[in-house]
Amino acid sequence: MIFEVKVCVVVLDSIWHDPRVRKQIAEYQNQGIDVCCVGNKCQKYNEQEVSKIPCPVSMVMLSDEYQGKLNSVIKKIKRVLMTNKALENYIIESKPDIIHSNDLNTLVPCYHAAKKLKCKLVYDSHEICVENNTLLPYKAYKSFIKKVEKYIINRCNLMVCVSNAAAEYFEKEYKVKKPLVVTNCGLAREIYISKEKNEGFEVLNHGQFYEGRGYDIMLKAAPLLKDNADIKLALRGYGRMEEQLLKMKEELQADNVIFYPPVKIQELIPFASRSCVGVAVTEAIKLNFKLSVSNKLFEYASAGLPVIMSDIPEHRYLNEKYNFGIILKENTPECFAQAVNELYNNKELYEKYSENALKLAKEVNWENEFGKLLKAEKEMMGEK
Repeated sequence: MIFEVKVCVVVLDSIWHDPRVRKQIAEYQNQGIDVCCVGNKCQKYNEQEVSKIPCPVSMVMLSDEYQGKLNSVIKKIKRVLMTNKALENYIIESKPDIIHSNDLNTLVPCYHAAKKLKCKLVYDSHEICVENNTLLPYKAYKSFIKKVEKYIINRCNLMVCVSNAAAEYFEKEYKVKKPLVVTNCGLAREIYISKEKNEGFEVLNHGQFYEGRGYDIMLKAAPLLKDNADIKLALRGYGRMEEQLLKMKEELQADNVIFYPPVKIQELIPFASRSCVGVAVTEAIKLNFKLSVSNKLFEYASAGLPVIMSDIPEHRYLNEKYNFGIILKENTPECFAQAVNELYNNKELYEKYSENALKLAKEVNWENEFGKLLKAEKEMMGEK
């Protein structure tokens, strides 16, 4: 039976490069649901890619003077106000039954639109933004935003987040019903096992090169693994740490470290499957990081790779359930090197973790996770 509603998916980026939002749109459509999307022109805007999005799209297009990094506080405030108003107007024009608000930066315009339309509001929190000091560096501003988020969350019809740890945070911090957990995992059809492997025992960490993601730990572990010429450490991606990491490789004379260029999102898993081990290290340098779950963990699982991961609540929860890798006792080069050697030397353990990683990918997939959201939305709309 078709769920006869119209859903407006809202996000503050250019949509095409946002995997979670793209998957939302695709799955709503797969279920025969009328879906449209409202986005915002950002620095990654690509007209050709946006045109490929398989649903009606409305894009907020502010003039160039409001794009990129702004030094003027007045211009920053004006950008937020103009963007929010434009988002709200586009949502109202689409006349949805359900507004799907992605992340805190869309919540205010979505709430205002929902009030005017008298429709349902779903808040999908991809991270705990108020605990991200990069996004909210000033205490007074953070306190204000937290009050706004708490006020609106208590007036949403449904709240969704990406990890059990984050759900518990919102439940305790905002005194709300525990949010529905919809993990940002891969699609069942994306499972890919390569018949060919790259040379040697390759340990891969892919993604954006930012602090707190374990890239520097891998580099510092390289000298500890040099005695085994078969072990290679691979980094694939881009980001602000790239020059620092390349310099570190040179200083450490780490010939066992390989840098690969970034690939398209849809190519991540096939390329990962050519490696032997995946690395998903999230250092708890912010509460937001501690309560998150690494998306790359599910990408490695879909490639059948055992995973070396940091000891944060959601990684621990998943590994206790599926036993697909090694949790580091500490995020240090020594512990990392020890984990690599253990997987290299113990073939039986390696094979067990590899099989369990595939089991995780088959059970915790986007189709199943999004099914939980659809069920909750049907109940919200009074359908069985």
